[in-house]
Amino acid sequence: MTETLVSCAVLIASAFVSQSPRAQPETLIRLTVDATPAPRPALKYMLLPEIKEMTQGNPIPNYLKCILDEEATGTNEPLNRLGLKQVDRAARMDKPDWQILPKLKTDGVGLLLPDLQKMRQLASELNDRFRGEVALRRFDDANVTAKTMFALARHMGEHPTLIGDLVAIAIATVAIGPFEEMLGQPGCPNYYWALTALPHPFVTLDRGLEGERVFVSAELRDLDDTNPMTSAQLRKLIAHLDTIREIQRNEKKTGEWLADRAKDEKNLTAARARLREQGLRADRLALFSPYQVLLLEAKMDYEIQRDEEMKLVYLPTWEAVARLKDYPRPKEQPLFNSFLSALYKVRLAQGRLEQRIALLRHVEAVRLHAATHGGKAPAKLSDVTVPLPVDPFSGKAFRYEVIDGVAHIRGTPPEGQENVAVYNLHYEIIIRK
Repeated sequence: MTETLVSCAVLIASAFVSQSPRAQPETLIRLTVDATPAPRPALKYMLLPEIKEMTQGNPIPNYLKCILDEEATGTNEPLNRLGLKQVDRAARMDKPDWQILPKLKTDGVGLLLPDLQKMRQLASELNDRFRGEVALRRFDDANVTAKTMFALARHMGEHPTLIGDLVAIAIATVAIGPFEEMLGQPGCPNYYWALTALPHPFVTLDRGLEGERVFVSAELRDLDDTNPMTSAQLRKLIAHLDTIREIQRNEKKTGEWLADRAKDEKNLTAARARLREQGLRADRLALFSPYQVLLLEAKMDYEIQRDEEMKLVYLPTWEAVARLKDYPRPKEQPLFNSFLSALYKVRLAQGRLEQRIALLRHVEAVRLHAATHGGKAPAKLSDVTVPLPVDPFSGKAFRYEVIDGVAHIRGTPPEGQENVAVYNLHYEIIIRK
């Protein structure tokens, strides 16, 4: 049985002590498990659909058809058994394509994404089925649902937006809840090697990052770096920018921002020099109005800042998170500052999922060890004979101890998140007698 307890209370060291230290908030996940060896063959139970299960096709429209069929009934009832079987089939199609690249290139930040909520709805209904199968100890059926949910998350990760990546991470996290419950059921197979076989990272950010680059290009497609722009063209562009920028209470509108800077000839000379360094021809720049020059410089500043932050995402989690957290933003707000993505928060979410999966590998490693050591948890992690992943947030081994026969595995929170419960994961593992 699994109990998830989020505790933010004061730790009372003794009922008779008037002063006591405040406990670090944590998310406690308590599991009572069997001492279970790896299945034979070792990869009998996988957590993503295998090629032998796959069919040709695009899963995305098939997922959405399931929701549309449900909505067509007008009853607001969850998908029935046959409807969820259709989701299972969609999850086993081999070529996910969200088919929104043309709109991504034209709609920019105004791109509508109603499909994302529908995918979360599917995940919720699958989650209910998963929990029911676990409660009845129908492990083979539960394994099918686990594959469907994790495949759904992976397909969601193919969405060319960071919002899509965050939904993918959320769906995978939802799937982990009933999966943990399954590990606590008597007779549950050991999933150490199945967890080890999962892609790493489970949800990549590659497509979302590429999409972010396209978003702003779509919004600035009318900013010409080849020919002089007319006054009418500039007015139209400035008006468009004012509709999409997040105008802060004391922030000037685009036209005012440009007017202030256009008064400073030294500023304009420096802007032209910087643009020449980026490859724009001097004879063309000489024909551009001050506003066009300043807008081109602002676009260049945005692209530089964007890539300086974006390149850090590809580092290992413990390095990426630390560097993104402390990455300096310009003191003076650039014109296109509002286009910059919250990459630190996205990378934190990705790291949380990776940490959770890594912790579950540890749980299953404890079960493996106990199966050959009289039902006892390893005294220390070095006693475990299978490879163990490092904590994504620290780059070091997870914290581990055994107290009165109960194993405790703790994740290390990233800097700045020490007092946030969801970043203080604590697995308490009791070996069932």
